[in-house]
Parts: sequence; C-alpha cells; structure tokens
Amino acid sequence: MVAVAIITGICLISVYISYIAFRKGFTKSADDYFVAGSSLGYFVLIFSLLSSFLSAFSMFGMASFGYRLGFGSLYVLTANLVPLGFLWYFMHKKTFLLGRSRKWMSMGAPFGERYGTPMRIILVLVVLVASIPYVVAQLQGIGVMLEAMSQGIISFHTGLFFVPFFIALYLMMGGMKGAAWVNAIQGVFFSIMVFILFFFVMMKNGGFIPTMELVMAKHPILFQLGWAGGKVWSYPMVFGLAAAMCIGCVCFPQPYMHAYSSRSVRGLKAMFLSFGGICLVVITLPTLVGIAGNLIVPGLKGVQADKIYGLVASATMPDWLAAFAVAGGFTAAMSTVNGLVFGNATNISVDIIKTLRPATGSSELITIARACVAVIMTVCVIIAWNPNTPVAELSIIAFGTVAVTFFALWGAYYWKRATATGAILSTLVGVSLNIGFFFAGGKAMVLFPQKSLFQLNGFLASFIISGIVFFVGSYLTTPGRTEEKSLKLFFHPILTK
Repeated sequence: MVAVAIITGICLISVYISYIAFRKGFTKSADDYFVAGSSLGYFVLIFSLLSSFLSAFSMFGMASFGYRLGFGSLYVLTANLVPLGFLWYFMHKKTFLLGRSRKWMSMGAPFGERYGTPMRIILVLVVLVASIPYVVAQLQGIGVMLEAMSQGIISFHTGLFFVPFFIALYLMMGGMKGAAWVNAIQGVFFSIMVFILFFFVMMKNGGFIPTMELVMAKHPILFQLGWAGGKVWSYPMVFGLAAAMCIGCVCFPQPYMHAYSSRSVRGLKAMFLSFGGICLVVITLPTLVGIAGNLIVPGLKGVQADKIYGLVASATMPDWLAAFAVAGGFTAAMSTVNGLVFGNATNISVDIIKTLRPATGSSELITIARACVAVIMTVCVIIAWNPNTPVAELSIIAFGTVAVTFFALWGAYYWKRATATGAILSTLVGVSLNIGFFFAGGKAMVLFPQKSLFQLNGFLASFIISGIVFFVGSYLTTPGRTEEKSLKLFFHPILTK
C-alpha cells in the first residue's frame, strides 16, 4: 500500500499545482489556457517537453522491450534520438515564429493557413486517431503497474480509472500553464528515480559489466544484430522502428504546443536541441534495467513483460524506495497522457469548432476543450480495458501512423510548389495504408520487416508511398488561391534569418 499512497500523493500534488495556475488567472483567456500566454521559460519548457514524451513507453515499455528483445532496443533509441532535436528545430522554428505573429494556438493552424480548411480538419482527425493508441499505451502501463505494486489490491481495471481521473481534473483546471508546471516537476522526479533504480538493479549482480556478462551467458540471442534471418534484431527492423519514432515525434501535438508556449526563440532552440541527449540517457537506463531483469524475474511473456520495471524494483530495493521508483514511471505516463489529451482537445476546439463556428467566444472554447479532455480520456480508458498488445509496440504504431503528416508539414514551410491536393492525398493514403497493413497482417506487418514489402515494415512502406503521393500530387495540381496567398507569409525573408 506504500506505492498506492505515494502515487495518490503525486496525483493530489499535481492537481494542487494546476489549481494554483487556475487561481492565479492563467486560464481566463483562450491564449492563456491553450498556450500559457507564450510565457514559458527554459527550464519549464525543457522538462515539460521531456515529460510529455518520456512516457509509459519510455519507462515500462522500453524496459519490456529490453527484457524481450535485448540490446537492439538501444540501437533503435540511438538512431531515433540523435537526429531528433535537430529535425525538431528545423521543422518547428517556423511554427514558433509564425505562431507568435499569427496568434496560433493549435497544430492545425499552419496547415489551415497554408492549405485551407479541409486539410486543417483532416490533420486534426488523423492526429486524434494516431494519438489514441499512444494514450491507451500509457493507461495500460498505469493499470498494469498499479496492480503489480499493490499486489492485486488495486486491480488493473480500477487503476484505469484511478490516475486518469486526476489527470483529467488537473488538465481541465489549469490548462497549458498548469500542465507545463506539473510536467516539469514530474520530469525532474522520474529522471532522478530511474538513475536510482538502475544503480540498485545493476548492483544486484555486482555491477553493470558483470550483470551484462551474466545475461549474455544465459540469453545470447538478446545480443544478436545483423542482416540474416533468425536474429532478434535486423538492421531493417532497427531502422524501421527508429524512423517511425523519430518522425512521429515531430508530428505529434507536443512540439507545436511547446513552440507556441515558448517565451523566446532561444528557449525553443534550447528545448529542442537538448531533448535528444537527455532522452538518450534517461531512456537507455530502463532499457538496460529490462535486459538485466532476465536474471531477476525470468520467464515473462508478451504484455506480462510490461511489469518488469516494477518487479525488478520490488526485487532489488526496499519497499518504500521501490514504490518511489515505480511512481517515477507513473509520472512519466501521466505527463504524456496530459500532453496528448490536452493537445487533441485544443485541436478539436480551435481547429474544428472555431473554424466551423467563427463566432465561438474564448470562454466557450475553453469549456469545449475541457469537455473534450473528459471525452477523450473516457474513450481511451474503454479501449484499454482489455489489453492485448505490449506498451512499446502500441506506442510505435501510434508514432508510425502520425508520421505520414510529415510531408504536408515540410511542404507548408519549405516547398513553395506544395498544394492542398498533394497534402490531403498523401495524408489520407498514408493513414489508409497503415490501417490496411494492420488489418491485413496485424501489428507484425506494421512494425517488422516484410519480404512482400522489400524488407520494409508497414510504417516505412506507408511513409514512402505517402511521400511519393505528396510530390506527384503537388506537381500534377495547380496551387489554389489559399496556397498562393500563403507564400508571402510562409516564405517571408525574415523567417530565413
């Protein structure tokens, strides 16, 4: 019950922090509620963005990945995170600059101004569909770990209601400002706790090197990497999963929200460029903990391996410290849920409701967004009720689905010949292919290399075809009035300085 008490305390503290933001008036206007009045400084920006992506996937999911699939998981992290910060800055510098001048508050805004209303609404719906598996993965991780750490006192299904209730409460109350403050504090907390857990797990068998040598002696397959069949990891598999994660990160709501909320371009640059390095260190540790878990808690399969993070904590640490370590993983999941749910609620209220009903006032938009938070959270809890896909795989499916919006975003900022037809077709084709591959061959076809797809996984095949459709569609169609008019704004000389 110590773990339950600690997690309850964290939830209550998070609600109180958000309440402070509410009481101080940081949610009175739409600008305050949705983008914190563009007032966030370096520290809050960096740790808020860190928290909004370091999730149950990063802690519980990557520990499970390491446990089941071994060292290849670290190659995926490296290939994903090393270029991510630079790609983020390249893609979203204009999001910040144009967002500040145009008073943007949602991720559909640049697509709407560049391509028109249809693309704006399609983008919001695609991102919502892609976000749901990722939110479900976080809730699934929360439920599994609550059940494990409470030794069954709190069931998986009870856990699905417990933490999400508090998340919805502090999101509806404090808006972006409250969420960012909560995220920053949670980010510091779980970063510290994962270092402590790593130390205890490795010392169980005499240190890092002795531990890895023991794992290699008992499970040599976990260290295999190559081109040949029969390996746990192949190079195409590493590249496919890393590409999905890297490109998907660029296209989720969090970077847009934090770009709009940044106080300065220097803060934006520091946030994006520091993210990859910090994440690479923080996420590597639970992955190694998962690999070492094969010695401590052997024999877990499938979704049961998602419990390895908490199980090794219980096996190597005093009960109270194990509870804090697992609570760190919970805060990571909580912060990602609030980032995705709040981002999508913002998109729906601003990009759909405000677009279809321009007369909608600021207070009404905030009310609609709060209602959307409750609805999205409820839908995700229902979907998470019967888990059958591990957290890591579920998260990567979400990354791969949203990544097909990359070409429309790149074209909006960097290609004058991009057209609305090309953007719309590439997005719809990419999403349809991802869904089609999933129903045709299940998660394996989306995630893992397929001979029928020239050793590409379903995501990469969908992504490449989406890109071809974007360029061909743009070349074969004539830019409309919206695209022509937008060029003066999106390609203004001041944006290249």
